[in-house]
Amino acid sequence: MVQVLKEELRHAILRAAQDEFLQKGYLSASVKQIAAMVGISVGNLYRYYSGKDALFDAVVAPVYNELESMLRDHGVPQADTDTGHIVELVVKRLTEIAGEYRKPLLILIDGSKGTRYEEAVRQFYKMMADDVTKHMEEYNDRQGQEVFTKHASWPVSVAFLQGYFEIIRRHIDAEDFHHILRQYISFWYQGLRAFI
Repeated sequence: MVQVLKEELRHAILRAAQDEFLQKGYLSASVKQIAAMVGISVGNLYRYYSGKDALFDAVVAPVYNELESMLRDHGVPQADTDTGHIVELVVKRLTEIAGEYRKPLLILIDGSKGTRYEEAVRQFYKMMADDVTKHMEEYNDRQGQEVFTKHASWPVSVAFLQGYFEIIRRHIDAEDFHHILRQYISFWYQGLRAFI
């Protein structure tokens, strides 16, 4: 029974930390305020998390890992070439990430200044740009000429991910989010499918 209560308290601390980081960002967040939100002392909080860095890591590391994995693995099986199916798989994966980790993702992209995750968004851009560059090179090879340079992959990647982040910021309702995300990815994919 004591172990169950400890886990419940750990989860309560994480929920409070998530709310504090979402509202104020890492730099302005207060461990004292997080403890007060849970109704415990700061000393008791430190028995569960060694400090603000550890709390922040516990909140954002899962979504960082999920998004990194999705970008690294493209979110779809390599052998799948059916455009409609690929779009649905990407929509499904991005919807799952936003559904499970909406608040931590917003914290990661908007509130991580001063943490080791401060450059996370830039890292995501680079991962996606590297992948887009490969597709552009393959497309150029098929065309027998350089239609696209690698320099175009960066703004394409930034634009796509910023659009995804903006949909997460603006569309809280899950059904609305899913509907808008499907439209967004379908729109992008119509232009990008030539490279895949």
